[in-house]
Amino acid sequence: MSSRPTTKTTLTLIPYLNCEPFYAGLDDLDLEIVHEVPRRLGELAEMGRAVCGPMALADWIRLRERFDPLDDFGIACEGPAHSVLLFAKTDIRKLEGKRIGLTAESSTSVRLLELILERKHAVRDAELYRGAAEEDWGRLLIGDEALRAQADGLDDFPFVFDLGEEWHAWQGLPFVFARWVVAKGVPQEDRRKIAGALSASLAGWRLRVPEIAARRGPDFGLDGEGVLRYLSTFRYRIGPGELLGQKAFEDLLEGGKT
Repeated sequence: MSSRPTTKTTLTLIPYLNCEPFYAGLDDLDLEIVHEVPRRLGELAEMGRAVCGPMALADWIRLRERFDPLDDFGIACEGPAHSVLLFAKTDIRKLEGKRIGLTAESSTSVRLLELILERKHAVRDAELYRGAAEEDWGRLLIGDEALRAQADGLDDFPFVFDLGEEWHAWQGLPFVFARWVVAKGVPQEDRRKIAGALSASLAGWRLRVPEIAARRGPDFGLDGEGVLRYLSTFRYRIGPGELLGQKAFEDLLEGGKT
């Protein structure tokens, strides 16, 4: 019997530790699965090669006419995110005119950093670019890369600013980093199947922490308690508070109120 998927729906999943609560049972759905960092997922979606997955919020805002939210699934936090970090050689308010290297993996976090620098701290002429160089005064890292840098330390960058914490101190709202989305043409049967699997996975993710910690924790120097503490940082359902935070971010991107 053929093992080929029975549907053209492809799940594009972010391979970060903070997405693990979603992923139990997805392999049993008989769908094609690929793993990509958030920015690449957005690029594939724009090319029509990714139709369902946790999409960076900035990409979904840009592609919203082509993608629906998949129920209320998403990735948000209220306060520190612990893995969306600006490492710097000086205080964030002193980065005016300085070079800041940006991770190649992110869309939303780059836009968030721009807003925090310009609108919160009045740092309006920092030189932001993709990559890293010896001349950098700051480095933006996200996801697993940020967790590793935080665990090991980043040479010459003693100041660490958590963008989730920066946002909450500024706006007093949760920040939504990603929404689960699905292309408008995906059949309802596939939508229900994926949403059901995500709901079941989220319902039991805390029971899977020992397995997640054994598989992923050593890469970040985290034991079971550390993995549980980190994953508990995030909210995986987008409620009224998260929607207010999402709207505030959209308004700021469009040049609205601070």
